[in-house]
Amino acid sequence: MIQRIQTIFLFLYIAALISTFFFPVWQKISFNDQTNEVDVIVTGHVSSVIYDRAGEAIIYDNFWVGGFIIIACIVAAMSILSFKNRLTQIKLGTLNSLFTSLLVTYYLYEIFYNIDYIDIKDKISFLISFYLIFLAIFFNFLANRFIRKDELLVRESERIR
Repeated sequence: MIQRIQTIFLFLYIAALISTFFFPVWQKISFNDQTNEVDVIVTGHVSSVIYDRAGEAIIYDNFWVGGFIIIACIVAAMSILSFKNRLTQIKLGTLNSLFTSLLVTYYLYEIFYNIDYIDIKDKISFLISFYLIFLAIFFNFLANRFIRKDELLVRESERIR
């Protein structure tokens, strides 16, 4: 049945991941010690990183991260469409949990351990898309929980027969 509550949570998971394309994920700012003005601003988006030093901007493409998010959305859509097989839904939900956890790990690595931006330590900000990824993880968790609950209910009713 496609009208179950976990379908709504999977749709919200997809919506949260798709909306990460429209907002920045993180930002690092370095100030000049003498003039206390902004020296370097690095803003990370889903598919690119903009490195702005004194008005000169360099864009680094990370198009594969956007593809990774689209693959996670496709897996969630496959999970919605495989509503007749709850075990497959549980496996696809676990795969989505892995995808979004790897996405968070990648962004944390980019912010704190990437050689290009490690010298910028004045101000580090996590922006709205970073929190949207955590919201997607939460929605995926809720969907998996309700799928397991349905599976237990079906197994329990089979046991009664």
